[in-house]
Amino acid sequence: MMMGSMGLMMLLGTLALFALIVAAVYVGVRLARGSSAGDSARAMLDRRFASGEISAEEYYERESALRSTGAGRGRHGLAGS
Repeated sequence: MMMGSMGLMMLLGTLALFALIVAAVYVGVRLARGSSAGDSARAMLDRRFASGEISAEEYYERESALRSTGAGRGRHGLAGS
């Protein structure tokens, strides 16, 4: 009886370790993809200012709005404006 429960514990431990490794890889891929695929509103604002699409006054106004709302971290923060 003890050998059977010991084998079960080893199996559960191995499965838990495997699940932990899979979760770590998944989180790593999501973080790596998130930084290049989905731009934050702040990065989009910086790029528009650098390219001359918006004036300095408009940049600081929008940057202030992003700070006050806590936005600027998502994918669609300034899209369409």
